Amino acid sequence: MRPEQIESDVRTFQTSIRATKQVDGYWVALEKSYFYPESGGQPADRGTLNDQPVLDVQIEDGVVWHQLATPLTGDVTGIVDDAVRIDHAAQHTAQHVISAILQDESNIKTLSFRTGSEVSTLDIETSEWTTLQQEQLDRRLRQVIEQGLPITATEYDEAEALRLPLRKTPQVEGRIRVVQIGTLDYSACGGTHLDSTAQLESILFTGVERIRGNIRLSYVAKERAYQLLQAERRALREAAQALSVKPVQMLEAVQALQEEQKRLTKQVEHAQEQLATFTLAHALEQQEGILVFEHLDEEIKISEQLAKAIQEAGHVGVVWNATTNKLLMSSPGEPHLGKFAKAHVKTFNGRGGGSAVQAQAQFTNRDDAMAYVDRLREEYQS
Repeated sequence: MRPEQIESDVRTFQTSIRATKQVDGYWVALEKSYFYPESGGQPADRGTLNDQPVLDVQIEDGVVWHQLATPLTGDVTGIVDDAVRIDHAAQHTAQHVISAILQDESNIKTLSFRTGSEVSTLDIETSEWTTLQQEQLDRRLRQVIEQGLPITATEYDEAEALRLPLRKTPQVEGRIRVVQIGTLDYSACGGTHLDSTAQLESILFTGVERIRGNIRLSYVAKERAYQLLQAERRALREAAQALSVKPVQMLEAVQALQEEQKRLTKQVEHAQEQLATFTLAHALEQQEGILVFEHLDEEIKISEQLAKAIQEAGHVGVVWNATTNKLLMSSPGEPHLGKFAKAHVKTFNGRGGGSAVQAQAQFTNRDDAMAYVDRLREEYQS
């Protein structure tokens, strides 16, 4: 086992340089290192070497390499960032516990695991994940945390390791490091872990998504879970204050707001329809032939409602929407707007199409759009 696997509590150490290389930065290998290198879905440790930040830690052919911004010389004092180590260990320990419970009690295997900078993810071999399954898992996790199961790491000969109830067959041969969590879990693993399930404090799930026919669970543990709870409580408290309700009344308040929004949306849509009808009626008193409207600041939805009103009234008309540079066209069927657009829109640096009664075209500027309208007017009047 490596030093950080044997003496997992060491955070400060003295050593010397073993080798250096320069590939996308400066890398140094040490005679002895307590930094955990990225491996098995767990990120590398962070910290300093002679006060220089360690940017990355990788292992190649059994050699642990530390990435730095500038070259390192002389004797070395290494300091492993305790907060980062504990955070990564907590997320990794949580994965062991979750995977063991799912496999032992629901026969759901873990496919992969990754600790991210904000949340960790666990891909599990199942096509569905129900609210009941989530509630059952939450209850079991609370029980395991409360039990405070001891967590140990022991190196065995291969034959000895294979006699243990390992969750899956080891991918290495020879001496095998086995992490044991009480009698709940035995896993061949080289990562860092907490000393007891009680140190997890809390595990919160943050998301569920389907990935290639399986399920991906997102979660946070220990300090990440605490920070998430604090943030959500703060957001809930502030939202409740804004709505002048108690936090426990937030769901009812939000549902009431949603219903009110639906009612107001219908009112707005009705008012917009009435405005389109009024605008059309006024234009019929002022214009002959093709009706032309220009919307300079309106949303495209307003222009679409007016174009619809023109078509339903059996008239030929266009609506230019300046905010989107779109020309909306309506017709009772003659001229055929879709065929006309296909034949002429490119001539005026536009693109678009449609059916006989409705079409639209995108132009780079108003002048091209109005030139297109003039050509449509010629077609309509001929």
